[in-house]
Amino acid sequence: MRKLIIKTAGWIHAVLILALIIPLLYALGAERSGTIGRFLYPKCLIILIPVVFTDLAADKCKGMFSYLIVCALTFTATGALGWAAAGSLHQSVLLWGYIGLLLCETVFVIIERLAERLHKEKKTEDSSDYDPRWRPVYNTLREPSFTVLIYFGVIYTAALNLDNPSVCNAALFSAVLYVPVTVLYRYVCETENYLSLNKRTCNLPSKRIYGIGGGMLAVFLLLFLFAILPSLLTVSGRRYHDIRKWGADIEIDYTELFPENHPEDTGEDPMGALIAEYGSPGPAPQWLVFLSRILEALLFLFLAAALLKKILSTFQTFRNAKDENGDIVEELQEINEEREKTGKLQNRRRLSKREQIRREYRKTIRRHRKDRPAVYESPTEIEMIAGIFQSEAVQELHRNYEAARYGPETESAIMTPPPKK
Repeated sequence: MRKLIIKTAGWIHAVLILALIIPLLYALGAERSGTIGRFLYPKCLIILIPVVFTDLAADKCKGMFSYLIVCALTFTATGALGWAAAGSLHQSVLLWGYIGLLLCETVFVIIERLAERLHKEKKTEDSSDYDPRWRPVYNTLREPSFTVLIYFGVIYTAALNLDNPSVCNAALFSAVLYVPVTVLYRYVCETENYLSLNKRTCNLPSKRIYGIGGGMLAVFLLLFLFAILPSLLTVSGRRYHDIRKWGADIEIDYTELFPENHPEDTGEDPMGALIAEYGSPGPAPQWLVFLSRILEALLFLFLAAALLKKILSTFQTFRNAKDENGDIVEELQEINEEREKTGKLQNRRRLSKREQIRREYRKTIRRHRKDRPAVYESPTEIEMIAGIFQSEAVQELHRNYEAARYGPETESAIMTPPPKK
């Protein structure tokens, strides 16, 4: 249920942001009683279809081809529903603008989901190094944030000064809906984070924590409703301005821009006079034309090869970043020590002593333990679960690893114990 709340909140967040773009763009060139009416914003809510289906496809599709097929079907369905929902915009130039902008938003959603899926592979690699500075990349269409209220406020102010009540109302009601969605999203995420940090605490009353938090959340939403009621009840009394008409009554005396005595036009063609004086330009040499053709062909081949390589790499990365219900599925492969010794020898030489020890420790743990250690496990606990804690070699590696990870930032602090007598 909590995962469903988080995913649904992300969908509502994306729809509320994207649905206001088309009405705002139309409001820039429309009169109050003209083309922008109260029915345009509901038509823009069709963007919900690509938001939901591309998200599900990015999570469930294993390969790039299946994802692209789902995206193509979603793109077609969005265009067809947009055409059917256009209604009064038929036989008008506004139809093509609405359909074009809706499909552009669909393409943006598809690319954003694809970039998120490809980022999961890099996210796994970065997080496996236990870097405390690592942070996941913020996703525009995934995580609701209170800073998005500034976006709604800017659109509301712009529509207010463009004499457009429908866009003002859409921005206001979107902000009113966005606040409880964001509060609920943050409540679930922060509570889940708190419980995960205290996972090892005995008898943690998770149900009681959710009960108290849910009660406080209901009280907050009730207070928010009372605070927003005055704005909702005074919608009809809102005063509008049109900044496009501020300079309409200003008269300009253009006679001041021209001098009193200006030279008369002789009617002579300046380009014809230039050609008559210097002659027509001659053709380019044949060797220069041949050389330019060769350079164009080489450049085309280079760009085609680079594009093909990038496409193949993207397909491979997409397949490796398989995700199942929030858990990243990784393929367990045997470690080829000979290949690593020969292929990465120069990279190891460039690493410091600290990094060499930490890398050797990670490889040792991965050989004996296939699951990923939890963030709260200490090195001793990791070794005990892996079943190598009693080994003398592991004990020596353990001491070097703790000195490399927790010791001072100097090479001399990493000491190896003296050999036994």
